[in-house]
Amino acid sequence: MNIDLEKILDKYYNNNEKIILACSTWPDSMFLLYKILKTKYKNDLVVCYFNHKLRLEADEEEKWIEELWKKMWFTVEIANCEVEKIRDKFYSSKWLEEVAREKRYEFLNTILNIYNVDKIITWHHLDDKIETFFFNLVRWTKLTGLINMKEKSWNIIRPLINYEKNDILKYLDNNNLEYKIDLTNFDTNITRNKLRHDIIPQFNKINTSYKKNINNLSNYLEEVKGFIDIEIEKFLNEEWILIFNSWKYKINTLSINGYFYIDHFVKLNFFLQKEIIRHIFYISNNKSTIWLSNANILEVIKFINWKNNKTIKEIKKMKLKKENTIIIF
Repeated sequence: MNIDLEKILDKYYNNNEKIILACSTWPDSMFLLYKILKTKYKNDLVVCYFNHKLRLEADEEEKWIEELWKKMWFTVEIANCEVEKIRDKFYSSKWLEEVAREKRYEFLNTILNIYNVDKIITWHHLDDKIETFFFNLVRWTKLTGLINMKEKSWNIIRPLINYEKNDILKYLDNNNLEYKIDLTNFDTNITRNKLRHDIIPQFNKINTSYKKNINNLSNYLEEVKGFIDIEIEKFLNEEWILIFNSWKYKINTLSINGYFYIDHFVKLNFFLQKEIIRHIFYISNNKSTIWLSNANILEVIKFINWKNNKTIKEIKKMKLKKENTIIIF
């Protein structure tokens, strides 16, 4: 497999900066672990394993990664949490996967603070990107769900995002490098697994270049979203200046994200109105649009057009307050 991992790392890391690798012990993350150990960054590697206590094999994987660091001399950080019990006790309204993800990232953020760094490397590859594209597509999604994964987004770096799973497996097997397998990934009763094993491979019968084509489409949609975000930013920034100049006596006492004039909003293209609501939800909910449906967006636009002068609309952590001619969020 022809990947210059050191060159990719050079784009994001300085000498002696710790490299935090989220490790599952499965092929993709183990490939990264073995490859990083062959670069000049090997002494800066910190391998992080989080045991959700959801599979019997997880305890064995935890022990295996501990044994491996003693042989290969990398730094390891391990944590475990009985996620199912935590969910049942404190987060009964949340999906188990959601709680597991939150607890894993709490652990990773703790590690970032300990080592005073701001980036995490994850193992996602091209097949993951395509799988997530279809997974989000069939559930209904916005542009962010179809773009989904880039080499770098926020504090996540994905060095393998342009490489296929088969190439990763070939490299590991050809070089007799050990890795673990998550048997739950073969359960096709799980939607994502059914897509992975039964549905997505069918595209290869239609066009053997389907992965490249879908990746190109995702990149194109990223450019489209970039244009839309500029238009949103332009609108909100212009509104900020106008409202600040006319309402500054009140603005200084408010703790808010932003605001806009209702009559300016309703004159916008309907698509841009919907995208502005998506953006406000995104910044209000920790940079996520999960749980924001098209019905929610239409509901908010209806609220903005409603004639009542002083009302409030809340969806998850997004809170819109109508103050006569202005919407505060």
